[in-house]
Amino acid sequence: MNYEFVPISEQLDCGTRIHWDEATQKLYFVDLPNSTVYRYTPADKKLTKAKVGRYNEPLTFMFPVGGSETKFIAGIGRKFAFVEWDGESPEVPNYAVIAEVENEPELLKNRLNGGKVDPWGRLWAGTMGPEDGQGNVVPGKGSLYSVEKGRVTRQRSNVGISNGLAWDTKKMKMYYCDTLEPKIFQYDINNDGQISNEKVIFEFAKNNLEGKPDGLTIDKNGDLWLTSIFGSTLSKIDVATGTIKEKITFPTPQITSVTFGGPKLDDLFVATARLRVDGQIPKAPAGTTYLIKSVGVAGFGGDKYKP
Repeated sequence: MNYEFVPISEQLDCGTRIHWDEATQKLYFVDLPNSTVYRYTPADKKLTKAKVGRYNEPLTFMFPVGGSETKFIAGIGRKFAFVEWDGESPEVPNYAVIAEVENEPELLKNRLNGGKVDPWGRLWAGTMGPEDGQGNVVPGKGSLYSVEKGRVTRQRSNVGISNGLAWDTKKMKMYYCDTLEPKIFQYDINNDGQISNEKVIFEFAKNNLEGKPDGLTIDKNGDLWLTSIFGSTLSKIDVATGTIKEKITFPTPQITSVTFGGPKLDDLFVATARLRVDGQIPKAPAGTTYLIKSVGVAGFGGDKYKP
């Protein structure tokens, strides 16, 4: 199929953690290195943004909290925090820390990275290590955590760059990506958020897929949609066979995050980045956030954190 890429944002340095609020019909995403959250309303094409925090710590995600129109759970540096934002104010200097992870001396240069709220209302988010002298992220320094009612649990260690997450509640499976490992992992998950039986269900090399895994979402048929940073593509993946059913190629290389949205949940919203690679920053339209209308299958709106 031929798709139209409709730009809905300015160029961001690293647009990511895209979230569709089905109740309000609004889209949220962050520009991670610039500590900025965005809100987009498709009905009137209005885009607002706010700088979060005082110290330019990376804002790695920011998702709505259930029962409130102004409360969010966010990742700021190594901290999980609650943020209050009315969707209009240009600055949010203050936040309430829930917990800070990886306070060990050897991990102080780590930071939170990918995150998402699961269908049960708990937050999952992971960390990544610092860069070495050559600009490469040190592998194995990060972990994956869950946050449930303020309680933080380490779920997986030895992580490179914690990233994409998705859940299939019919099959009770969780899917997960570590950007330094070119594959998708599958876990069994129970209602209490315990994961087990790790299994690789997709590999980049076997599918001749370029780039590295980043964002994930799932549609109502149980197929995964995977963004490939440094690969220009969004791939629809058959979980049962570990093969690509469809591939959408974007006009920019760094595809970071994806979610279904819109009135029928059959539109895709996709974030991109313009990170410096080999001394070069990708040219426009790198960093643009896109809307792709009516992709032929519906997905799910974003879930809200249950405090």
